[in-house]
Amino acid sequence: MEFFNASDDISFGSQPEPADLEALAARGVKTIINTRFPEEDQGDLPPECARAEADALGMRYLNIPVSPVEFTPASLA
Repeated sequence: MEFFNASDDISFGSQPEPADLEALAARGVKTIINTRFPEEDQGDLPPECARAEADALGMRYLNIPVSPVEFTPASLA
C-alpha cells in the first residue's frame, strides 16, 4: 500500500490490502476513511470486512464516498 503524510495528523494512501490494516494500526492511525463508492472496485478488502478489521484493531472506519468531479473550492473549504 502506498502511504503519504499530508501533515502530522493526516495521511492518505491507496486501497489497503487486509494485512495493511495491522501496519496502519501499528503506525498509530486512528481513523480510516474510504472515499470509494459501493459500485467501485474495493479490491481484496470490501468495506464491511475493512470495518470489522479496523474495529478489531482499535481504529475507526468510515465510508464517505466522494466523486472527484464534485471537488470544487467551495466543497473543499
